[in-house]
Order: sequence, then structure tokens, then C-alpha cells
Amino acid sequence: MTPRTARFATLTLVMAAVAQAIIAGLSFGLAGHVSPWRDPVSDYAWHRGGRLLFTVAILLLLVAAAALAVAAQLAALPHGPLVSTLFLLWAAGLVVVLCFRSNFSAADPTVSGEIHRFGGAVLFASLPLAAWTLSARLRAEPRWRAAAPALRRGAIAGVVTAAAFGAAQVVGWLPAGLLERFALLAEFLIVATMALALRRAARASLLAPSEAAR
Repeated sequence: MTPRTARFATLTLVMAAVAQAIIAGLSFGLAGHVSPWRDPVSDYAWHRGGRLLFTVAILLLLVAAAALAVAAQLAALPHGPLVSTLFLLWAAGLVVVLCFRSNFSAADPTVSGEIHRFGGAVLFASLPLAAWTLSARLRAEPRWRAAAPALRRGAIAGVVTAAAFGAAQVVGWLPAGLLERFALLAEFLIVATMALALRRAARASLLAPSEAAR
């Protein structure tokens, strides 16, 4: 494990935090046009200034995903093919959401809008499942065991909020917009938990030789 692990983990944290801050800023700045209670985050793309900021937020998340993958590789994080596949699906979901514009109105669906919705479903489902699977793997690894409980809590929050947001698609009185924002926050917590675990492991490995020499 090298100092590069900590740098990539820190890059992950910064990119994900800025993306989350952009979404929060849009929630306040465009509240008069897009209801944080009922409207999806992608509706910001239909308003002046919102499209650019929404695009930047998704691109930052993609950079965070790439940096996290590199940090995990450098740290030799035990994961397995299922976790890798779910993580790739999460990144693919982000790409789909970015490339295909959402429906302007739920009453007037388009092909692009329905592909966008499918991408959103994939990204909200895959990352919590990846975190849940990874947490189970880490519990069996002494070097990574301390990170498992927080990662599992993030996975549970992600599953619950994603399921609630999914339910809001068919239960009209549920606050779909608010639930989607909670699901996004849960995904940020998962990414942050993984990045912090990688950074702690990198720092511990760098301190170990100096302490052993004492």
C-alpha cells in the first residue's frame, strides 16, 4: 500500500462531497421551480443553469467512482467478482442518467426518459447491494474488519431509502423527491465510508514500519 492510496481516497471524498453540495445547492436555489418534496433531482436539468450543474455533479461522481476503484486496487481491498460487478453497474447507471435526459412530465414519457429512469433504478439498487456484500467480506478480514459495521449501516440506509423511493413511484402520496434525495445522501455515505476506510488503512500501513523500528 502506498501514499497514492490515501491520495485517491481523499480525491474520492472531495469529488463526492462537492457533487452532494451541488445537489443541495440546486435544491435550495431552484426550490421555486423544482420541488424538493415531490420532483426528482434530474428535473434541475430542465431549468437554466440547472443542466450544467446537474451534469457537473454526475461527472464528479464518476470521477469519485474511478478514484475509489483505483484506491481499492492499490490497497488490495478484498472484494470479489460480485462486488466488482455491482460497482460497475452503479457507475454504468450514472453514465445512463447523464446521457439520457429525464421525462419533462411523468404524463408524457419518452424513450430517453424511460432509459433515464432505468439507469436511476440501477444506480440506486447496485451501490447499496455492493456495500452490503463487501461488508460481509470485510468482516472475515482482520485488517479490514473495523470498516465493516459502518459500511453495513450505509448499505442498510441505501437499501431502505432506495426501496422507499421505488415505492414512491407507485404510491402517489409519498414524497418522491425527498426520498430520492435521502437515497442520494445514503449513497454518498457509502462512498465516504469506503474512502475513509481505504485512507485509514493506507496511513496505518505507512506508520507500521516506523513503529516497528522503535
